[in-house]
Amino acid sequence: MARDARGIQSIEVGGRILSALMHASGPMMLRDLASAANLAPAQCHGYLTSYKNIGLVEQDSRSGFYQLGHFALRLGIGRIRGVGLLNSASQAIYHLSEELGFMVLMVVWGPHGPTIVQVSEGRSPLTLNIRQGTLFSVTGTASGIVFGAFSNPEGMDRIVDSELNGQTRSHSLGKIPPRKTYELAVKKAQEYGYSETVGTPIPGINAVSAPVFNRQSKLELVITLIGRTEDMPVDEGSVAVTKLLSVTTGLSENTSSVGEANAASA
Repeated sequence: MARDARGIQSIEVGGRILSALMHASGPMMLRDLASAANLAPAQCHGYLTSYKNIGLVEQDSRSGFYQLGHFALRLGIGRIRGVGLLNSASQAIYHLSEELGFMVLMVVWGPHGPTIVQVSEGRSPLTLNIRQGTLFSVTGTASGIVFGAFSNPEGMDRIVDSELNGQTRSHSLGKIPPRKTYELAVKKAQEYGYSETVGTPIPGINAVSAPVFNRQSKLELVITLIGRTEDMPVDEGSVAVTKLLSVTTGLSENTSSVGEANAASA
């Protein structure tokens, strides 16, 4: 049996720091981060200094707390582009935005919930604080409700409970509703195959989200359209809903077809 090749221990140690930041509910103090990574604070600080220099980690100038940086986000997006379904969805999002003129988002499940990994601005850019890396709440956004309706990834129950109980520490976008309102929205999404919000959490802005499934019929990502209320109605049968469902259904069906073809040729 071949022995594992010797690695670089310092990189593996540094990986513990990045893993701790990835699973944290928010920015971390040096002391807490060092403890989570099982390192002495002085040793942890040395790694963090190097990570800051290359953009893997950011430090808040006021609090001194640490969080993952933009280079970490770009690494994740680079990995996503290597996945067939997500690459196809990325192209579809661009074309959908060009056709309809609305903002279109690709949202995946991250360590802290629904996370934007791609934004296509559309022909009439909106002045919204929405960009790659923005975190959506599960219970207070159309994107989050789709995850609640069609998947149950690790950590979802905890996030949902913390949001509905007003105990969340994350800075996610979304107006948290009463539990009953969220449960009814989940049931509606399961019935119609999509979720929509009208004028909330941002007044004057509508959103509609639909799921894309992989070849195992598991939710892989959510595509979300965002537009002004007067320009983008999201009632059943509207242009936005019809076009979005056409795209998401097509992506899911194409993935299933590829999976069946691969299985047949195996």
